[in-house]
Amino acid sequence: MVTINVAYTEAINPAGAKPTLTQEQVWKGLQIKIREAQRFVPIITSCKVIEEKENEVVRVAAFKDREGIPAHEVREVCKSYYPAKVDFIQPDGAIITNTVSFGAGQDGTELFMTYTFEWRHSDLEEGSEKHKALLKQHREGAQMAVSKSLEAMRKMALDGDLD
Repeated sequence: MVTINVAYTEAINPAGAKPTLTQEQVWKGLQIKIREAQRFVPIITSCKVIEEKENEVVRVAAFKDREGIPAHEVREVCKSYYPAKVDFIQPDGAIITNTVSFGAGQDGTELFMTYTFEWRHSDLEEGSEKHKALLKQHREGAQMAVSKSLEAMRKMALDGDLD
């Protein structure tokens, strides 16, 4: 069993980005992402909420075929920890964490989004070529996931969906 750990951080409001997103808007965006993941992550084709209770949503997300990984569905338990993070827990023990954090100012204007992935691979050998290839693929996927999520949130803010 090999666990591939990857994290990627991006400024939520880099110079020139419009509109500027607040922490509350980003949090609302993450709550929408839990329920409508396909609006944020291009490799997710659909998302169905199975159960919802306080701070926890159980969903089934459908993923499209990509780079040697066939199309499949994953049941995830999504746990929200207002206003800082959401954990997406998969049946094989994989955990994806979406974190909203403050920068040096702590005044709410310098915000960052970090996605942390703990991918479990029972069929991998540590240091193998397949391991190295998957590490590269997961790093690229992490960057895409953060960038596309922020892009989706900006569009939602422009459309008034995050007010």
